Amino acid sequence: MNPTQKSNTKTGPFNPKTTMLEALTADPSLGMVLMRDFHIGGCSNCGFDPHASIEEVAQQNGVPTERLLAALNRQG
Repeated sequence: MNPTQKSNTKTGPFNPKTTMLEALTADPSLGMVLMRDFHIGGCSNCGFDPHASIEEVAQQNGVPTERLLAALNRQG
């Protein structure tokens, strides 16, 4: 495979330290994933600091970090 080509298997660009702002800037459709699957970010009661890491937001909302990462990386 040419180094400039992307693999069809998406392992995901996000890790626990990625900020929510970085993730949502990279893929704005993730906001819907957060609201639909985790009830995160849809209202003032479930909002988050955009500069918080994925790990921090997961902990604040009682979601396993690995589960939130998998969803944001579209792995499950």
